Amino acid sequence: MKAFELLRRRFVAAPPAKAEGGEDLAQSADFARKQRALAALALAFGYDPDKVSLRPQLAACNYLGQSFRAEGEASPDGRIEIYYDPAMSDARLGCCLAHELQHVRYFAVREAFRAEPEDGPLHRRFAAFSADRLAAQRGVSDYSNEHWDAWTGEKPPQLFSDELNVGGSEPINETIAEVAKALYNWGLDVRIDPLWKELQRAIDEEYERLG
Repeated sequence: MKAFELLRRRFVAAPPAKAEGGEDLAQSADFARKQRALAALALAFGYDPDKVSLRPQLAACNYLGQSFRAEGEASPDGRIEIYYDPAMSDARLGCCLAHELQHVRYFAVREAFRAEPEDGPLHRRFAAFSADRLAAQRGVSDYSNEHWDAWTGEKPPQLFSDELNVGGSEPINETIAEVAKALYNWGLDVRIDPLWKELQRAIDEEYERLG
């Protein structure tokens, strides 16, 4: 994900881009190939490719008075959109999808967490991941640390809270997604703080349990 790709609910879509010769990007051979590659990646991740789409337009968000490119967006209903970039390699496409898929898992577990009583099994499992512990570790990448730097809440962000509305950024949600991207890119031996790896693994396990 690009630096400062913050506040994912506030994307400003640019007009559809054009390929050389004025051909719509959606009609280009490279777009079609990347569409097929994205569907194959979704299947490899065990995810429904019909819920993943490649959008033939640029997207940006405004932050600190500047406009920054965005690479993808995940919705709580499970839909994922990746924004087409002619320069995006298949490896980068996979990293982007890994990041967005982790958001989908996070959203699903968060919904279940909020729906159960405070003494429910999810509350018990995730009790160890306190706001103070997570804030002390900060992020695992420049991008996730930008979310920690942008946090404006009076207290550290709390797991499964409405981070965006409370503090203006999503440091926990984005850090977990960056863990997933790093694991996809570098494998299980990637050097990431054990606390974040443990949390990402717990979310994945609970997501699978929820079905």
